[in-house]
Amino acid sequence: VGCLLLFIGMGIFMFSAMVYSVEHDVYNTNFTSMPHAWWWAAVSISTVGYGDMFPETNLGRIFAFACISFGVILNGMPISILYNKFSDYYTKLKAHEYAMVSKARGKVRFIKRAAKKFAEYCDEAADLKPEEGDGFVEIFSERPRSELPGC
Repeated sequence: VGCLLLFIGMGIFMFSAMVYSVEHDVYNTNFTSMPHAWWWAAVSISTVGYGDMFPETNLGRIFAFACISFGVILNGMPISILYNKFSDYYTKLKAHEYAMVSKARGKVRFIKRAAKKFAEYCDEAADLKPEEGDGFVEIFSERPRSELPGC
């Protein structure tokens, strides 16, 4: 942004001096002083173009065309640079946010959690006491824990 402002300032200085040197001797001109020429150059480079001042001579019009073209190119070039910088910073920000959320939440160990839950269920199944007359439970209760299905 600093370089952009420097180039704009240098363009205003350069084009205002060129147009003033060509147009100041013309009868009934708007370029009566250097600040008027600076105003015209600033308006032309920024591509606003109020139309309150314009050069009368052919050489002044060539300088005006160069000034306006310089302004269009100068204002259009940094857009891709600014977009790339913004996208890089946004990517870094999202990665940092994801890292902070992951760090705050802690590691999720699904296999260890599943094995622990499975062991708890097996322990609960092995600790169940069979009721009288329940043949299914009696068959499993006579077997050792290692022979139980799923344990």
